[in-house]
Amino acid sequence: MDQPMPPIARACAGAIALLALCAIALQTTINLEQDGSPLISFALLLRYFTIWSNFAAGLILLWVAAGKPTSERVLFALATALSIVALVYHALLAADHHPVGLDWWTNLGFHTIIPASAIGWWVAFSDRAHLTWRSLPLVTPAPVAYTIFALIYGAISGFYPYFFLDLPTLGWLQLVFNITGLALFFVAMGALLLGLRRALPSARA
Repeated sequence: MDQPMPPIARACAGAIALLALCAIALQTTINLEQDGSPLISFALLLRYFTIWSNFAAGLILLWVAAGKPTSERVLFALATALSIVALVYHALLAADHHPVGLDWWTNLGFHTIIPASAIGWWVAFSDRAHLTWRSLPLVTPAPVAYTIFALIYGAISGFYPYFFLDLPTLGWLQLVFNITGLALFFVAMGALLLGLRRALPSARA
């Protein structure tokens, strides 16, 4: 059974959770002028996998900070998702994205600080005894769910949050190729993180 984390792990988890939730709240507030209401602003943010992952980090790590037992497999899937968020943004999107003012700070949080902090926390405090190679498929449900959501949302609204999921522009063949590549990327990143975690000692006591 997964056990509650020690106090230092809970304190660090709480700090990361607070950072993630505050960044989302700040971005929601920034977007109010164009979106009109907090509910609409927050809902529109949820079009992005980045926000899904950061919001999940906020909620899951807040749960950890509260001393509640948390599945090591859930934490592994979260670390993998945040790794993908950071890598995809910096490799594919950052060159064409130039936020300014407060948007620059929230962007830094979403794509760099929160992913790096959460992954570092996971490496330090997760329990490798509960993670085996059979845990690897658990990194896929979240991106699969998001991809289905993004395609349905795009078909209804005409807005596709990421260029590599833009069906009208890409066509089905390229879209399937992109989705397959992303799925393999998630599995490869999960394998890399799992191998790293199993190789390193834990700070958990």
